Amino acid sequence: MAVQQKTKHDIKKGCVFDRDGVAYFDYKDYPTLKQYIDYFGNIRNRYYTGVCLKHQKMLKNAIERARFLGMLSYRK
Repeated sequence: MAVQQKTKHDIKKGCVFDRDGVAYFDYKDYPTLKQYIDYFGNIRNRYYTGVCLKHQKMLKNAIERARFLGMLSYRK
């Protein structure tokens, strides 16, 4: 019987923040938040970032707080 190789679609990465044990996103952590915002200032989708739903919601709240305080721009 032939050995089947796993393709990149078969391998599931999982959430980066679950692996690192992140419990809270600080709205003042600019470099981390900047990674999840695209060129136009939109929050990137979970599909592209690979973040689970729980951490995506936490990221959204942290980005909204940073935008309200003027640390991040709303749109370009």
